[in-house]
Amino acid sequence: MYKILLADDVKLTLASEKAYLEGRNLKVFATSSASEAREMAGVLQPDLVVLDYEMPEMTGAEVCRELRDNPQTAHIPVLILSIRDDAEIVRICEEAGAVGFLRKADGREALLESVARVLGVPRRRHLRMACEYTVGIVEGGRTHTGVIQNVSASGMFLTAARNFESGMALRLRFSLPGLAEEIHVLGEVVRKEDISEEEFGFGIQFLELTAESRQALVTFLENSI
Repeated sequence: MYKILLADDVKLTLASEKAYLEGRNLKVFATSSASEAREMAGVLQPDLVVLDYEMPEMTGAEVCRELRDNPQTAHIPVLILSIRDDAEIVRICEEAGAVGFLRKADGREALLESVARVLGVPRRRHLRMACEYTVGIVEGGRTHTGVIQNVSASGMFLTAARNFESGMALRLRFSLPGLAEEIHVLGEVVRKEDISEEEFGFGIQFLELTAESRQALVTFLENSI
């Protein structure tokens, strides 16, 4: 399994990108500190480092340059992400030795494309299975229920009577056939649909899921094919 080191000082973005990449069978180590990313790269020896350009201690380009100058980490490819894409930043990143530059606005699919290109591996889409299972939803201390319409190891689509807003973080719990333990996960609403006046649909991206729960989901999906 390929190892990726991910650094971004925006913790919600960091958690979202980590969950997304882990759902594609990649081992991801994450930090919100630029200096810690520099140290972790030497210890972990990841196959790829993905850096946010806009970090408070050091820019992603500065971290990249230090990794290039260190014989222990000079061989590790570096991708840099930024909310900006002006020519000057792109030039700075290239001169620092980055193998690629990506706008954050291009989204996680573009990130996955870049990761796959740098690592030289084909893209993998996680198995997703249609189903109808009840899910408990906790939002702001209040408990609601919904129905899972399809699920993968990295997210789900559910319907509910409560209209959640995009960007909201929800704590979910649900059981699946053949799994002994109930799954508990923190998810983010990344897509919403108005199904009717009384029912709404939500695309949920998993942000926090234990390794055991993720493996249980993968096993469940593979056995359901």
